[in-house]
Amino acid sequence: MSTTSRGSAGKRRLLGEHLRALRESSGMTIVQAGQGIARSNPVISRIETGKRTPLLIEVKALAELYGADNETTAGLLKLLSEISDDGWWDAYKDVMPPRLANYVELEGEAASLKVFALAAVHSLLRTEDYLRAVLRATSPSAPKLQVDRLAAFHLERQSQSLLKPEDPLELIAVLDEASLRREVGGRAVLRAQLEHLVRCVEMPNVTVQILPYDKGAHCALSGSFTILDFPDPSEPSVAYVDSPGGNLYLQKSPDMRRFEKAHAALRGSALDGPESERWLRNALKEM
Repeated sequence: MSTTSRGSAGKRRLLGEHLRALRESSGMTIVQAGQGIARSNPVISRIETGKRTPLLIEVKALAELYGADNETTAGLLKLLSEISDDGWWDAYKDVMPPRLANYVELEGEAASLKVFALAAVHSLLRTEDYLRAVLRATSPSAPKLQVDRLAAFHLERQSQSLLKPEDPLELIAVLDEASLRREVGGRAVLRAQLEHLVRCVEMPNVTVQILPYDKGAHCALSGSFTILDFPDPSEPSVAYVDSPGGNLYLQKSPDMRRFEKAHAALRGSALDGPESERWLRNALKEM
């Protein structure tokens, strides 16, 4: 594996080529590889085409899955060590759990997100104080420095996706009323969060729809989810579900039809854009 004349992009492509060759030699499909290391098909595809730098644990897992010998595995790991990843999130990898790093790389390549938030406001729409309150509640033993850096990470994530000057991420969010009534961080923090959402609905790339209590039961009472769509129409969309029991990346056609149908139904039941803005302004008046 001679790589002395290659830059990071070339080494990334070369590593992908080696991993693809190993997969094909093993007789595995991309689907089987993804299932074997708990990654989505698009993630495996991007690794093999050099569009994504794999994590150390992913290279080791793939090498083992494909039956690579020790010498081959060592060569793959050496090549990985020579790649300088330039993702903005690299500066936060010391505090980011691997599952979050994997998702953010996927989100960074998406053209649009269709999300449903049940228990709390979606992370791309949170204020700094709301972010900190969620982090403290979900990780009560985390040191203050870790909370501070994770909050900074999420704020930069918002900037890198929704606020970037060229081709910003399109966000279509349905927020259950439950996510807007819970006083995360206290009443003042919630009020500031609602004010922030009023500003968000004015962004051209952001759609916010509120699903009120009086709409009754709905198809997503079991939890929140995200659908990621990509610029290349040939690249399949991915449904992402984050839960205490693990993180799921789903891309099979039946799964995607189910999530797409669910999001469409939620949007159909929710208030439209202007009605949702009025709901937010009325909620602020009531506080």
